[in-house]
Amino acid sequence: MTEGNRVVVISMDGSADADKALDFYSTNLYRENDDIVILHCVHHRSVYTYESIWAPTDPGAISIAFEEESRKGNEVCKTIEQKLKDHNVTARVIKLEGGDPGHTVVHKANDLNAAMIIMGSRGLGTIRRTLLGSVSDYIIHHSKCPVFVCRH
Repeated sequence: MTEGNRVVVISMDGSADADKALDFYSTNLYRENDDIVILHCVHHRSVYTYESIWAPTDPGAISIAFEEESRKGNEVCKTIEQKLKDHNVTARVIKLEGGDPGHTVVHKANDLNAAMIIMGSRGLGTIRRTLLGSVSDYIIHHSKCPVFVCRH
């Protein structure tokens, strides 16, 4: 990155909504000198969900599940890299493992001194968002920079 380029963080999880966020950026906000950073967070949710069941019977199962989640994260990153080529956009793709995705994106965007964060929205209803939480809600409320949430 050279002096004066803005850092744009695009949070992508491999979903169609994340693809739409990339489309929105490349169509409406792209600048030639942007330093684009794609963040993909591998959240070991399925591992944590079943940890209490697996731990007493097979401690190795947690390790295997972590490896599987990480492998899936690598596949998502490869797909993202292909989409970037399709959009003719040059970007760094960073895979971040562990931790809550909202907190992880905000922390990394702060480290990068990002000018903005762009992400998709799953479009959860009020009740589901309240029960499950929302990554976009967290990022909107905790980010130090503007956040674009692209609706479907």
